[in-house]
Amino acid sequence: MKNFIYVIISIFLISCGGTQEVQKKRMMVTTTSDEAKELFYEALDTHSGLNWQKAENLLKAALSKDPEFITAKVLLNSPFVNNTDRKILTDIYNNDLESVSEMEAIYIKGWFERATGEGRDSRETFKELTTKYPDIPVFWLHSGILKSGGGGGDIKDAISDLEKCLEVNPNSYGANAYLMAKHMVVGTLGRMLPVEERNLETAKMYIDRMIEIDSNNPYGPTYAGNYERAKGNFEKAIEYYEQVGNIPSEDNLNVYQSNHYLALTNTFLRKYDLAESFFRKNIELAGGGYDRQALGFMPSLHIFANNFDRAIEATDEYIEKLPSLELPYTWENNQLANTHFNRFLSYSHNQQEDESYNEIDLFAKYRMNVIDYNKASMTGNQYEESKDWLDYNVILLNAWHEILFGRYDDARQSLSSAREHIDGWIIENPEAQFPYSDINVFEGMIHLNEGDFTASIESYEKNIGSVGSGPLGIDNVYFDYFHGLALKGAGKNDEANALFDRIANENFYGIGRALVRELAKSQI
Repeated sequence: MKNFIYVIISIFLISCGGTQEVQKKRMMVTTTSDEAKELFYEALDTHSGLNWQKAENLLKAALSKDPEFITAKVLLNSPFVNNTDRKILTDIYNNDLESVSEMEAIYIKGWFERATGEGRDSRETFKELTTKYPDIPVFWLHSGILKSGGGGGDIKDAISDLEKCLEVNPNSYGANAYLMAKHMVVGTLGRMLPVEERNLETAKMYIDRMIEIDSNNPYGPTYAGNYERAKGNFEKAIEYYEQVGNIPSEDNLNVYQSNHYLALTNTFLRKYDLAESFFRKNIELAGGGYDRQALGFMPSLHIFANNFDRAIEATDEYIEKLPSLELPYTWENNQLANTHFNRFLSYSHNQQEDESYNEIDLFAKYRMNVIDYNKASMTGNQYEESKDWLDYNVILLNAWHEILFGRYDDARQSLSSAREHIDGWIIENPEAQFPYSDINVFEGMIHLNEGDFTASIESYEKNIGSVGSGPLGIDNVYFDYFHGLALKGAGKNDEANALFDRIANENFYGIGRALVRELAKSQI
């Protein structure tokens, strides 16, 4: 019934949308340069069209025309372009809000709160913004985008905001894209609906609408290819991805995008060498961030191929390459932390114990570098909360390590410490949904490995309805595999096979999927 309702909503939006010209009402911005203002508005439109790199470049261009353009500076140093600098944002928030309009001040406050981890406050600030200015579509869009991300909140609220954006501007490419991503795996457009509420055909309706709005935007055929890939129609997916490469673009960005998705598709065709060759093309061409993206995706490719040694070599290559990419300090350190997390997974699942444990320390080191860099822009409480959250993540990694090497009592001790962290945190966040979800999945693994299938199933079922990622951002598909094993051990073969079938046929990337995809196939 829920899927039917989403289909009806989609049909309504498409039928009333068309490609007619819509006079969008713009947010007010404070700048001394008309040219800077137009570049800023173009950046917002480009961001809605999912070209984040170009949006970043346009913001830089706007600031070259007016270096004191406060709102442009905020977006350039915020999650808007995934390049957060808390020092810059804190300085603006503390000293410059009186120099902009009330509208801008509220908007800046919402982004500042999101960047500093105050997700609930950010959602309330954007609610104030959309309540005061309900006819400005970009406020609904950005509220929906932020609610779609890792800052928490009800995913249905995100959908509601995105749908309201379409009411004000039926031609919003971004709103259609983010609504599509609630039903189909994309990876860069936020959280999805629970599995039982997703509908690929609803996703396809939004994709068709994206193509109708802008046939020259490469993301329309890209996501049409993703739809075909999700259905297992790999050759049709390849046709769409090849179309992407033929769309003219600055600096060959569409060629990079085409190569990227051709690499992914050939991975699922088990043409691993061909897949790597497409990644290599992007590394050699460089520019636009696609060399970094290719290097970041390479470990998953080799894990799909069950080649952990090559996965480690790929992370070595990325670490060696990072200094030449000249990324901002916090971004580089976060990339290093993510890479060492991938190395932890590779070593631990390849049963290399000492190497696995060492990667936990390196992960913590680079995360701590980011926290210390931002210390001056934090209150004492925020700094301590950031360190506590990192401690919690490290405790989870230690528990995971102990489970994979068969030390279940040690793992239980780690999870007990993790639970104490959450017990304290939930007092301050009583509305948190599924606060113990990370702990539940690891307890489920312990019970499974000890042969207590009933207890394992109970642990996993505590998370039913959760729509976030698992521990440290890894996709919950990984843990679904162990849930399936517990169901199979308890003789619930139909339920187990339904999980295994989904895992084996979700034709999308992610290191968690890579670790269990072939294992799930072997269980069917």
